[in-house]
Amino acid sequence: MATIAFFFEVLMLLAAALLFVFFVRGTQGVPIPPEARGKRRGTVAGLSAVLIVEPGDDAEHAVAALLAQEYAKLEVVVAVCAGARLSEPAAARLEDDPRATILELEATPAGWTRSNDAYVSGFRRTHHANVLFVDANVLLRPDAAERAMALARQRGIDLLTIFPALTATSWTERLMIPFFLQLTLSGVSLRKINDPDSAAAGGFAPFFLFRREVYEALGGHASVRADRFADSVLAQLVKDRGYRLLVANGTELAVLQGQNRLADIWTSWAQSFNEVIDNSFKQAALLASLVLVLFALPWLLVVLAALKIAVSPEPVASSPWLGVVIIGGANILVGILHRRSLCTLLAIDDSLALLQPLAAVITAGMIVGSTLHFEGSLFGRLTRGALVER
Repeated sequence: MATIAFFFEVLMLLAAALLFVFFVRGTQGVPIPPEARGKRRGTVAGLSAVLIVEPGDDAEHAVAALLAQEYAKLEVVVAVCAGARLSEPAAARLEDDPRATILELEATPAGWTRSNDAYVSGFRRTHHANVLFVDANVLLRPDAAERAMALARQRGIDLLTIFPALTATSWTERLMIPFFLQLTLSGVSLRKINDPDSAAAGGFAPFFLFRREVYEALGGHASVRADRFADSVLAQLVKDRGYRLLVANGTELAVLQGQNRLADIWTSWAQSFNEVIDNSFKQAALLASLVLVLFALPWLLVVLAALKIAVSPEPVASSPWLGVVIIGGANILVGILHRRSLCTLLAIDDSLALLQPLAAVITAGMIVGSTLHFEGSLFGRLTRGALVER
């Protein structure tokens, strides 16, 4: 048993090391938008910002941040989805600002997702040559628009998207968000996405800065009207059509407000997992097992090995479990370094890194639970909302 555990830990150590190296290489060369240095001379390119507000969104802070942008030629369109509403302070701010337009949407058309309909409806009210699509859970820094536009124009970018700083105000967020990102970004090379010669593509949907003519040439969100992952499809279209896509480190530009409750995080991420596994229980079980094997079992084996050594009458140096503790400890350390690098890049609180096995177990349950819809079950109640159109 100790021999099997030892070789398993060796394999997991190699896997963790490869993931860490791939992540470090994949994030090399990711730019940070230049600092705004006062008013620049010359013509200022016009920018239209489309903010969508969905049911349950509290857009007051997002609206205030958007209207506080230090950008000379800005218009703001706020698309309020059916069933959503603006708070009185947010509505008053918009009504008092001549740059702003409020668009109240009716029921979502058949064959559309709610967000894609809002993006397209908001876009139709815009006039400038550059369009920023932003969600209500994104708070922009005052110079975010200016810095993003400067980077896009400097590099001739057709679609700029960023990774914002992620808030982690609750215990649940500090536990789950770093693990989700470690799980989903381990196999993503931002360097390849930013390489025009690579077919790799991707982006962060709540912040998409398009050149208008490129957005229109692609058909915009109307071309992916039924797709819940329109951001990925549009980013891929940008690369496939020979346009320039850039992912930047935007932790100094924007903050993404998180979800404090486990039920909300479960619902949100279950939707993503369910889409990836195509609502297949077989694939869900396979993916959940992989998550447990990679991110929980190594920790469990180290604890088991330590207990075996503690209760064994033989000397520690001669225990067959000592190798498991040493190699397993190295495995855990590399995993923590991987998380720390990721969290430093994205300005995330990683204070609960030692509870990663718990996060892995919850995620495995979430993956399997996203395919179980029987009435009255815990999994059914938590995952039902994840399958509603966004």
